[in-house]
Amino acid sequence: MSTTTASNGPKKRKQPTEALQPPDQPKKQRPQEPRPHNAALIGPHESIVAELQPRYDVLVASVISSTQIRKRVTQATAHLAVSPPDRPRIVLLHARTTEVCKLITIVEHCKRTMGGEGRDWYQYNQLFDLPAEQKKKAEVVEDTVLDKNAEDSGSDDFEVMSSRFERAVLPPPSGRTVKSLRVFFSLQPVAELKAKSDVTVQSSEETKS
Repeated sequence: MSTTTASNGPKKRKQPTEALQPPDQPKKQRPQEPRPHNAALIGPHESIVAELQPRYDVLVASVISSTQIRKRVTQATAHLAVSPPDRPRIVLLHARTTEVCKLITIVEHCKRTMGGEGRDWYQYNQLFDLPAEQKKKAEVVEDTVLDKNAEDSGSDDFEVMSSRFERAVLPPPSGRTVKSLRVFFSLQPVAELKAKSDVTVQSSEETKS
């Protein structure tokens, strides 16, 4: 005699247990990296810009190793494209000594662009003192080169150490002034710049003659 077992209904399949996900948490924001300290770059030019700002619209642009020449030329010429008579525009380009060649290249491209558009241009060149921290770097490099040359010259260690002790004991020599170049570029004469004794002037009128 067969026995039947009572069915309590279809059996429910066990659902696989899903790993509990923790509640969404706001992602931690990475601390922003400090932006390059522009104060050291603009510092030497603040006084001259403050002198020009009341009468001129001055665009200050640095030229560093990562500067793209075409981009800086476009920026400069765009600033000069429309120069209102009541507030003429000036571009101030400045560079450290290692980037002066790139600065000059940018200026030459700007003059070529303006000349191609039939516009007159005026260029004012002026040397400026580099910030103290940049002068210190230059001195460190020079000292390293001098020490290397002293070692290569065949002098013994005593003489090298002696010179170091002398530099430590004797009063430091008067600080040298390390200069670099800045260029003001405009479409009209700038009397305030022309009047300065340390400024040299170039213009499109000279190239025409």
